[in-house]
Parts: sequence; C-alpha cells; structure tokens
Amino acid sequence: MEISNQKRSRLIKRGFFLIAVLLLLPILFFVWKEMDLVALINGGVFLLFIIGFQFMGLNYVHYQSDGEVLQIRYYPIISFFGKEYSSIEFNKKRLFKAVVERSFLFHELHLEIKTREGIAEYPEVSLAALSSADIEAIRNDLSKMLPEKRQLGQ
Repeated sequence: MEISNQKRSRLIKRGFFLIAVLLLLPILFFVWKEMDLVALINGGVFLLFIIGFQFMGLNYVHYQSDGEVLQIRYYPIISFFGKEYSSIEFNKKRLFKAVVERSFLFHELHLEIKTREGIAEYPEVSLAALSSADIEAIRNDLSKMLPEKRQLGQ
C-alpha cells in the first residue's frame, strides 16, 4: 500500500503563503500610515499565525508498505529552520507496536520495533496533514502487520 499527501501538502503550503501575504499587507499599510500601535497588533497576529503553523507540525508523508519493508518518509511542509527530511525504514516482521493516536487536535504515529538489544522506539510522526481516510488506511495496514496479540492503539 502506498499513501502520499503530496497534493494536500501543496494546497496547505499555498494557503499558508497566501494567508501570510494577506496578514503582511495590512502591517505595511499601517506602518506607512504611521499607525504604529495597530501595526504592532497586526504584527502580533502574524507572529501567532507563524507559531501556530509551526506548532501544528504539518508534514508531507509518504507511506509505503509494499514488499517486506515498511517505509515512511516525512518532512515539515512549512519550516523556517530548514527542512529536516526524515525516514523510517524496517522489515515488517520486526514491528512490535504501532499506535495511531489523537494528540490534542492531531493524529500521531508511534512505532516500536524489535532489535537484538530489545525494543527500539522511533520518533513520533505527525499525521496532521493527512486526510481521515488516509489515517484510517494506515491504521488498518499497520494492524495487519502486528501479531494478533497486540492491538493497534487508537
């Protein structure tokens, strides 16, 4: 199975930049008109918008589980500190635990695998930019990979 939110990521990125420009234009206008207090208030709204987007952790996610290997590649859609491309790749037989859980308003994927030294936990992957159908498809696909004694968390 292969899931990618490339089209949705593009729409999110375009929407972000459109809203950012629409928030910056009034700031420039108020600075030009020397209405400093109103410009500062609009600047604060703009700053909250930027921080909010960073807090949401919207990621481009490419999930592929064809064959013996599970691959998850992801990176932030909007990042002001450089894109951190990340990848998770392992043999499906090593999957120990997979949990897709709702954290605050967004879904996150937590994976654990068996290694020679014990259980290794991968960093969580934000699924906030995926549709509900894609999240459910990932949840169902991972539940098929898990041994029957372990249930996929929700």
